[in-house]
Amino acid sequence: MKYQTARFENGSFVINCPHCGGEVAMDEGQIGQINTQFGGKYACPVGACGQEIEFPNAAEAAALKAGTPAPVPVPAPAAPTAAPAAPAPAPAPPPQTNPAAKPTAPAPAAGETALGQTESKGTDADIVVGFHGSKGDTLEREAATVRRMTVKTIFHADCVKDGKDEFDDTVSKFLSELDEDSLVGVHPVQTADEKKGADFGVVIIYKTTPEEE
Repeated sequence: MKYQTARFENGSFVINCPHCGGEVAMDEGQIGQINTQFGGKYACPVGACGQEIEFPNAAEAAALKAGTPAPVPVPAPAAPTAAPAAPAPAPAPPPQTNPAAKPTAPAPAAGETALGQTESKGTDADIVVGFHGSKGDTLEREAATVRRMTVKTIFHADCVKDGKDEFDDTVSKFLSELDEDSLVGVHPVQTADEKKGADFGVVIIYKTTPEEE
């Protein structure tokens, strides 16, 4: 802190400590040493004060020595604390002709519905094709890809030729030609005919498309 008062008398500079008010006397050499070696600041030697004092600088010491009153040091004003910035005002609502009317949602932009969903433009990606599980995109392909239930009955009597029983081979060959996903089931069947007599066979249920029929 800057010295309180200062004067020059009897070859010494006398200042008053701004902390304790005590007088501190020193010669010109000591003032010069404080300014050159300690930046013009030194601890108060009066009693137990010990607070730092800003002593007269070279120009002030010369003025005091010449008998010109040194300017009374004025402490620098504390920097004003910046006031917090005021919050930005909220945007005013759009004017409405009816004071009792409530704000309404903005009209949907082009290409959007009222729920914010994009309207269909009629593109191929928006068209759901196929029925009955098929993936065709035309009536012809739809008809060609629809799978139908088909029944195949194989009787034992029809598989006996020239005394050779080919029933098992016939059934096995037919089943091997079917896709695994096409086969629905195989069921035994028996018949009783007055002319042919009793017979047995299998009923094979499977899925086909018109192209396979």
